[in-house]
Amino acid sequence: REDASSEERANKEAELMEKLLIHYFCIVRAHLVDMIPKIVMKFFVRKLSTDLNSILIKALYTEEKIADLVQESDRVIRKRKASSKMMKVLLEAEKLVSDIAVGRNVQ
Repeated sequence: REDASSEERANKEAELMEKLLIHYFCIVRAHLVDMIPKIVMKFFVRKLSTDLNSILIKALYTEEKIADLVQESDRVIRKRKASSKMMKVLLEAEKLVSDIAVGRNVQ
């Protein structure tokens, strides 16, 4: 009777262990099924980003496009010239103020 009882108990423990293992493998499989597309996309996006970046830079910096890229617009040219004139006027004004403050003769 004791042998039958211990054998039944061992069978129940084996069945329980089998169910737990099956459940564990189902969880692992679901996790892998979830992770694989994410990993593939990560590497795909990284590779695409690197390759696309170099392709776009090569396309952007061609000889004929460099002149267009560094050319100033008319608005910027006018603004730079006006700023340059203003800078000269301000430097002259600073010199005059400095001369007056020191007490030199201004002519």
